[in-house]
Amino acid sequence: MIPSYGTPAGDRLGAAIRRPAAVTALQRLRMELHTHRIYSAISYDEGQPRLVVSAELTVWADHAGTVFCWGAAYQEEPAEHAPVDNLTQVAVRIAERLGEHYAEPPNPP
Repeated sequence: MIPSYGTPAGDRLGAAIRRPAAVTALQRLRMELHTHRIYSAISYDEGQPRLVVSAELTVWADHAGTVFCWGAAYQEEPAEHAPVDNLTQVAVRIAERLGEHYAEPPNPP
């Protein structure tokens, strides 16, 4: 069964079909943030994929999945940005922005 347009399931499907690179980039960042003990959720409000890190911090990617942007609300200025290729550095910058909740990831053996 194909989900209807305008429903949560339909929004997720539409975002995955129209913006697969952006969704993939956000999923990779979400996993990288886990190493910093930051557990976020991917949201598809109105079909726009974004990573909800906290009530004060949202991350999104351009349609091509080449640039991350983050700020207080989706596409609200001012927003910081960095290339998706700098995934580790982006995760550190986001973690540092969260302040006291930040934890250095453990060093692998």
